[in-house]
Amino acid sequence: MAFGPDGRLYVTTAGGSLEMVASPGAGPRVLVSGLPTALGLAWRANDLFVSVRGSIRAYHLSNGALTGGGSVVRGLPVNRHQNDWILPMPDGSFLVGLGSTCDVCVESDPRSAAVLRFRSDWSYAGVVVRGSRNPYGLALRPSTGEAYVTINGQDNLGSQPADQLLRVVDGEDAGWPRCWPAYSDGSLHGNCGGVAPPVAVFIPHSSADGIAFNDGTEFGDAYADNAFVTEWGTNLGGPVGRRVERVVLSGLPGAEHGAVTDFATGFSHPLAIIEAPDGGLLVGDYGTGQVIEIFRTS
Repeated sequence: MAFGPDGRLYVTTAGGSLEMVASPGAGPRVLVSGLPTALGLAWRANDLFVSVRGSIRAYHLSNGALTGGGSVVRGLPVNRHQNDWILPMPDGSFLVGLGSTCDVCVESDPRSAAVLRFRSDWSYAGVVVRGSRNPYGLALRPSTGEAYVTINGQDNLGSQPADQLLRVVDGEDAGWPRCWPAYSDGSLHGNCGGVAPPVAVFIPHSSADGIAFNDGTEFGDAYADNAFVTEWGTNLGGPVGRRVERVVLSGLPGAEHGAVTDFATGFSHPLAIIEAPDGGLLVGDYGTGQVIEIFRTS
């Protein structure tokens, strides 16, 4: 989900459509259909970039309509996972998360299981974070202008590993598949030389995905600069995940720590999350097809 320059909400769906919601409570209007697994979108002025399986497509907004749809990036390696979130950076570049082709393997393409950087013209600028099995959500922390990424851990370690939140640093190694963070203390296990420790950890296999920072307008100053992360839940069902977690960051960059607490529950499979213009949080529930806004309750 992302708000466009026209103030309207744009949403990608599991059915492969790009839809627009003109105002709260309004029904969605389909603008583009037939997209192959669209898992991210981002605006730069009147240009909209959509992350679909194996490529990035570009559209242009004019008089309420979208034109274009050609690929500005193509040929990304995909299999078990694919390219997800797009994050525009202050310098005009873009970060894109690209998941692994497997659960555990040695990737032949260095772009797999990595956070990638693209220049403002979408030419490839290289790997920023490697060893990240499925880097899904990306967001800028307002107080520092630095990017943070949510990463889903591998499936075959039983009650481990934790999903994690990591600060994005050029040349960083998140450790997959040789090293993983444990729940609940974030300690690293495996062959972990040179691996960056997590900023925060989430329940194993909870699928920590969407991330947004809040400015405190709606919830109060104590919530300003907090990160909010959606946990989609497990593929096997059950109660794990299915909530929005609050992450309170403390400490200097490079040594910061994130304290994780429940913020909102009652979802089926929450996925996308963004801050609304009024300061509330919008959560896209994959399981129900609803977009829900969270306001302060007292």
